[in-house]
Amino acid sequence: MTRRLDSNAAQTARTTIAVEGARVHNLKNISLEIPRDRLIVVTGLSGSGKSSLAFDTIYAEGQRRYMESLSSYAKRFVTQVAKPDVDFVFGLSPVISIEQKTLSNNPRSTVGTMTDVASYLNLLFATIGHPQCPRTAEPTPSRSASQILEAILSLPAGAEIELRAPVFKVYGEDLDFIFTELRKRGCRRVVVDGKSVDIAAQLELDETAVQHMDAVVDRFVVNRKHEKAIRPASPRRCSSATA
Repeated sequence: MTRRLDSNAAQTARTTIAVEGARVHNLKNISLEIPRDRLIVVTGLSGSGKSSLAFDTIYAEGQRRYMESLSSYAKRFVTQVAKPDVDFVFGLSPVISIEQKTLSNNPRSTVGTMTDVASYLNLLFATIGHPQCPRTAEPTPSRSASQILEAILSLPAGAEIELRAPVFKVYGEDLDFIFTELRKRGCRRVVVDGKSVDIAAQLELDETAVQHMDAVVDRFVVNRKHEKAIRPASPRRCSSATA
């Protein structure tokens, strides 16, 4: 007997995750469909099977399928995952599980950094992204050190150049922490809302009034004789410096 599949149905991606006959722990032969590409919240009384459904059934099945895709050599170095007591689960994608516990004391840790997803996102955006100025939205194409050097030397001789790198506050950071990080990178002066300040000295700034900050990376005068001195300025310290 030959079965012919509908080409349209075969190409249509599932819009739900279907769980049929889940019997893990407190689950009593539960069947349900969960929409994909949505934020789903599982609620219920203590012991009603919330974790059994989310972690011990859906996540465990996703991990088990991933383990099956590994080679026999790789399987020797990972812990084998038992098949959950469920008839079938359809529509699963690669899964990530984050439990409600503290894994790091770093206050800047996020879901992305704890799961290493952030590293892959950085690579993705660096590869296919179109960089632009975060303030003016102007395109800022990637340039090599030689191209930046030629652009600087094409300016009139004797012109004074100041390389700056924009500084942005991350939620929860205060100015003292930011200035300490800049000092570690070798920056001493910062332009705060158009006013140049020396961060080596004690500063009294109203953090709520600060809008724009730029770290002064280097200063020099345009001249072909200074080419060797200008060249190291681009890769040194702050790689996002702009003239």
